Amino acid sequence: MKKTAAILLIATLSLGLITGCGNSEQQAQSGAETAQPEASQDTAQATKAAAPEDGIINYTVKDLDLNDVALADYVKGNKVTMINFWGTFCGPCISEMPDLGEIERKYKDKGFEIVGLTTDVADPQGNYDESVIDDARSIIEDTGITYPVLVAPVQLMEDIGLQYVPTTYFLDSEGNVLGSAEIGSKPSTEWENVIDGYLSKE
Repeated sequence: MKKTAAILLIATLSLGLITGCGNSEQQAQSGAETAQPEASQDTAQATKAAAPEDGIINYTVKDLDLNDVALADYVKGNKVTMINFWGTFCGPCISEMPDLGEIERKYKDKGFEIVGLTTDVADPQGNYDESVIDDARSIIEDTGITYPVLVAPVQLMEDIGLQYVPTTYFLDSEGNVLGSAEIGSKPSTEWENVIDGYLSKE
């Protein structure tokens, strides 16, 4: 019986490591990466992030050179934009990035774009960690992605109640949120089904 319980515990922890991680604030408080299990759709529904009343695109963000840029500039003009919140500490985030890069290249001519928002560059006081930016640049190079990666503002993460990465939103050309936030990583075929569904409505 104890052996069965141990196997179930290991399987649950492994599932968490595969599908999603705790956010950067949780990581900073615990001093280690906190994996969060996402075993079912019910769990995803329970941890769903909300869209801020003012809209996701109405935030000024920073690029990896810490220049201010308007998130709206990366959204308007696309039929559908995938906003992917991720962390340099998050294995599932990094593991799916090569697939996301391929999806972005495949769908770019259809009016689709991905924007990555790194969640662990800025601390709650708004200080920026250059070593994390270096890590992000290395990950971008290693994964071969070509879509833009920006720094997620602390205020935006607070406003949507971000708890897990990866968390993904889809926006239309005006920046309206399509559907609900997607919590956790997905195989490329599942992402393509979601994207095809949104593109067919635009």
